[in-house]
Amino acid sequence: MITVTGATGFLGAHLLAALLRRDDRPVCALVRGDPETARDRLLRAVRSTGSRCEETDFRRRVTPVPVELTAPRLGLSAAEHSALAWRTQEVWHCAADTSPLGRAAALHRTNVEGTGRILELLAAGARGTRLLHISTAFVAGKRREGVVPEDALEERYGFATAYEESKYRAEVRVRRWAQDTGRAAVVFRPALLVTGRPAEPGEPRHWLAVQAARTSLLGQQDRALVLRAAGLAAEDLSFPYTARMPGRPDALVNLLQVDWAVAAMLRCATREAAGVETFHVTHPQDCSVQWLLRLALEPCDWLDIELDPELVPERMRPLERSLMRLAAGLTPHWWSRRRYDRTRLAAATAGLEPPGELTAEYVRAGMSDAVSAAPSPAGSARAGSVRKGAVNARV
Repeated sequence: MITVTGATGFLGAHLLAALLRRDDRPVCALVRGDPETARDRLLRAVRSTGSRCEETDFRRRVTPVPVELTAPRLGLSAAEHSALAWRTQEVWHCAADTSPLGRAAALHRTNVEGTGRILELLAAGARGTRLLHISTAFVAGKRREGVVPEDALEERYGFATAYEESKYRAEVRVRRWAQDTGRAAVVFRPALLVTGRPAEPGEPRHWLAVQAARTSLLGQQDRALVLRAAGLAAEDLSFPYTARMPGRPDALVNLLQVDWAVAAMLRCATREAAGVETFHVTHPQDCSVQWLLRLALEPCDWLDIELDPELVPERMRPLERSLMRLAAGLTPHWWSRRRYDRTRLAAATAGLEPPGELTAEYVRAGMSDAVSAAPSPAGSARAGSVRKGAVNARV
């Protein structure tokens, strides 16, 4: 049996759909709440990926087990915990609090202590049970330059968010467990995962789509009222208004299609690992942050953003400060020029078609709701904005 945590989340749903296609083994999904309600959520999440999963087959294959991720024995009885541990052949640990603005204590409880409970489950079962742990490329923390090796795990650069630090601490715990027990683990460090599928209401979304939904609310406001509320006098109102924000105009961020990420992880999982093997699940090309910002701001055709490395908070207008709060989870990327070594990933995925280029159409579609997805209005482009399908979107 395969055991999966976090299967109702964005990555977890795509992973569960792929595991059901990979072979006929039963899957145990560790969930919160009532099992029947959870089963319905799981099925909706899997179907949100585009999978044509039949309900009858899904109910036959997938068993939801209610747990408390941070509780001793996952909140199960001793007999239930032992039975789960001994039936499980591999554990895909995807469950995490991914809020970049979450409180440190809550993030630690879910991401670090929750990982510890999964390690206890593995220790209670057969020695050959495999751990496949989903981390993040952002355990690199505040490092802004150079190439991050796939094996690097250090805190000397510090962390931009409590989320980054909690995922770092979880990886440290996995490595210590592997060293202390002499067992193997595979750690995946995905970049920002995206999809080109518009989301239906209630479906799991990737974090960039959540940010885009918040930005779209700004686009629905009267532009003159917004700018006046931001402290601009009438004579200063000209459109598009250019907001200056702290950051590097040449900053880079790594985005990767979630379908390819899952295919790559399943390919890597077939390898026999000794100790801890780590993979940067990233795109071979990075995106320009400036390009991504302009794409996200297309609903606000009266607003543009320029990143300025010399800008200090004291010189920012109220509107700029509001925009900083709106995009708070993304702002650490506005300073980064680092890249991620993916040598081991490339070797393990040899023969797998590489991920395609991330076009403006793809990213734009994935930031849309299915009910409102539509081509951008003609004439919405402006000087300095991204063109549809722009070939210079890659760096």
